[in-house]
Amino acid sequence: MNIIEKKYNGKSVYYFDEYYYRIAIKLLNNEYKEIKKIKDTKRNLVSLIEIEGIKYIYKEPRNEFRIPQRQFMTFFKKGEALNTLININKMIEEYNIYDYVRPYLAIVKRSKNFINFSAILFEYIADGEELFDKDLEILVKKMQKIHDLGYYHGDFNPTNFLINKNNEIKILDTQAKKMGITKYRAHYDMLTMQENYINMKYPYSKTPSYFLALAVKKFKRLKWVSWIKEKKKKLRDKGWKI
Repeated sequence: MNIIEKKYNGKSVYYFDEYYYRIAIKLLNNEYKEIKKIKDTKRNLVSLIEIEGIKYIYKEPRNEFRIPQRQFMTFFKKGEALNTLININKMIEEYNIYDYVRPYLAIVKRSKNFINFSAILFEYIADGEELFDKDLEILVKKMQKIHDLGYYHGDFNPTNFLINKNNEIKILDTQAKKMGITKYRAHYDMLTMQENYINMKYPYSKTPSYFLALAVKKFKRLKWVSWIKEKKKKLRDKGWKI
């Protein structure tokens, strides 16, 4: 699949199917119906919307341009919206991993090559429900398959997955990034799930990458580290550029 980029009113629109450029124009011209605002914080906007009778999930990942160090990195990188569009469609089309909620288009605006706005339009899973404990072992095996292909989730916990009436598990809230030469990211994924799935049998050998991921997890849980992190979030929400 070859990605297409077109400019519209100072923004770059990225897509694979020409149909979605027309949808992007309607989106940018506010020609849509917002059915439900799922989340609206300084960090993220997520809405259920309808365009031409079809429902979609619309997301703006705002942290990317409100946190200075993250915005700085956008000078060198594609950014969350475009990465998500490319990576997940690659997983679906090249690796036949149909479990991902598919992104259809990404919109990115840059100023002096730094991202200052981005958005993603996803398919809507109409009958999706949260997972139950009985589904978690299936989820672990599914993520192992993805790890074996060299990719990771980044926030591997039950809230980032849905199950539909056909018992198909759908993967949410990931950029589907490629792992490095070690399995550090795979271990970090599994340790995140283990925090939510207490009866989980750890699926990997405990290599040095495992102990590094475990040490990072424990460091982040230290009270003073958590306090600093929470304080920074509150200050950012007040407009501080830190």
